[in-house]
Amino acid sequence: MITVKNEMADIKKSDILVEHPRLIQDAMRLRELGGVFIAGGTLIQLNWEFGKPLSTTLINLEPITELKGVEYIERGDSSFVEIGALTTISECIENPIINEHAQLLVEACKKIAAPAVRNRATLGGNIASGIGDSIPALLVLDAELTIRIQDETKVIKLWGLLSLLKDTPQLNYLLLLIRIPCQKKGEQAFFKKVGRREAFTPALVTICAQWRRISAKRLEYIRIAVGGGNNDPCRLIVVEKILETNDFDENLLRSLYLEIVDEINSYSDPFITETYRKHVAANLLVAELMNIFCDKEG
Repeated sequence: MITVKNEMADIKKSDILVEHPRLIQDAMRLRELGGVFIAGGTLIQLNWEFGKPLSTTLINLEPITELKGVEYIERGDSSFVEIGALTTISECIENPIINEHAQLLVEACKKIAAPAVRNRATLGGNIASGIGDSIPALLVLDAELTIRIQDETKVIKLWGLLSLLKDTPQLNYLLLLIRIPCQKKGEQAFFKKVGRREAFTPALVTICAQWRRISAKRLEYIRIAVGGGNNDPCRLIVVEKILETNDFDENLLRSLYLEIVDEINSYSDPFITETYRKHVAANLLVAELMNIFCDKEG
């Protein structure tokens, strides 16, 4: 019999109650009573294997059809891709709407875990983990989320939710929808993940960016985000502003390297130091910036 060590007692599989709500409000009520949301189950399974405390009530979100599907939406002069939180990582990779209008997310999803995991893991779960590889890409894409807190539905930028969760880590919320502005003409992007092994271990660092050039030496805008492993995903706001307000040259590149290292918050573990992770990220970004400004077609 598999058991999980809890502060209170050993929990057996037979002790766990799985609820199957069909409505969002019912799921939220169960959450307020102490249940834990589950969809693909890959994160909970990982936590189980590492002996983390497990709730005796799981709330299966699969029956809630409102949380599924991908749509292309036009509103005035703007267009968006709307992705239900229960959309699997594999579905994100294969969906033609996402491939056409949010290719950076597709590239990020291809780097998440192994194919068998991607078939079960959901985009909403990857975001809710707080450290998923989709998060840097979604930050760069300026994604906003529709979430449910108690009986209120809110729309919030992804970076806003990450900030909120830092201040209130025990917040009871349910992610309903991810909304991404469609990629516009002239916008380019990259996604890079560095790890000790391809896909099957946490990344040392993940870094990505989206930008649009207005001349050979100047960017109209750039958004840069880092994450990976247990790094808290974040935008590099200071680095972005420097790039947006200065012409590109070698002196700028040298000063940027130091600023990148300074702005990234990382961590050390038994294998890799914080300093090493920061310098890996800085080297990756500087190399990509050189590619951006050497690209005559960009």
